[in-house]
This record gives sequence, C-alpha cells and structure tokens, in this order.
Amino acid sequence: MEHQSHIDPTRQTVGAIYRDAQINGEKGIVIGDVNHEIKKDLVKDINEAIEQGEKEMNGKPFYLAIYEKYDLMLKRGLVRIRKITKYRPYPEQDSMVFHVYPGGTVYFCWELPHRSQMMNVLMNPDIFDPEYVLTLKRWENIQLEYFGFKKDDEGNWVENELYRGDYLLGSPQADRKPKILLS
Repeated sequence: MEHQSHIDPTRQTVGAIYRDAQINGEKGIVIGDVNHEIKKDLVKDINEAIEQGEKEMNGKPFYLAIYEKYDLMLKRGLVRIRKITKYRPYPEQDSMVFHVYPGGTVYFCWELPHRSQMMNVLMNPDIFDPEYVLTLKRWENIQLEYFGFKKDDEGNWVENELYRGDYLLGSPQADRKPKILLS
C-alpha cells in the first residue's frame, strides 16, 4: 500500500513502477510521459479538493492551492500537490490558487508558471496576453497588492481582507481586472 497512488489506490505510483523496472533490470520498458494523464485530470483534482475542503473547513471559506512541478528524478515526471488553507497563500511559482466559498462558489486568484517559463514570457511579451505579462511583472516586482496582500504597520505582507481582484469562475474574463481597496 506504501507505493500506491493516493489519488487512485488501484494504481501504483509512477516512481514505484520505475523503481521496480530498475530493480528487475527490465529492458525495453518505457515509462511514458505521464504529463498528459496528470494534466487531463486537473479539473477532476480541483473538484475533489474542493469537496474535501468543504468537509474539512466545515462550511467556511478556504483557499485551494495547486502546485505543479517537474520531478527531477523522472524524465518528464510532473508532480501535483493540492493544499487547502484557511488563509490566502503567498504567490509562488508553479502555483494556481482558488478561493472557495460554501455552496461551491469558486474564485480564481492566480496562476504562476515555473520561473523559466516566466522568463520566457517576460522576454517575449508581444506573443503573450498583455494581462498575463503584467501579472508576471507584478510578481517579479513584488507588487503583492495585486495578489490580495497589503503591508501591515510593521511592513510585513498580510492578507488584504478588502481585496476584490479575484474573479468568479464562469464570469467573462473582461471583468477580471484587479480591483484593489486599501484599508
């Protein structure tokens, strides 16, 4: 059970399959590109995490952060980590964040790619959505007020309870311009 997938207990983890192939000296075994399988299950994983969060948070709002990174030990191996938090998470590379309210109302907060992808976007701004480029520039410049934070009296970044820049999933993207209310 130790090497079974926590998402689908009927399957072994990719690491377990790879390890067994190495130990047994099997030739000709190709551990395929699991990215396609992982990527197509993103919506399923988000929905499952929302259901889990609604149970864990007892009907209170929460944040769902999805972290995706490439596993350095496996060629083309992508790891997805789901975290449910009471407080707004700090914006990090490889993260996608949602704010979930009771009853299934979900707001999209942000999505930040890996640092190397950010650099590609910032060096080629003309071929990417200008709003996306601006988001990455704001992250680069530590302008966290655009991610729902404010500075407290001591100069520390804290969650801005008045922030209204997240946009409701299913709403027109034209309405997603950040709206910042300073306290």
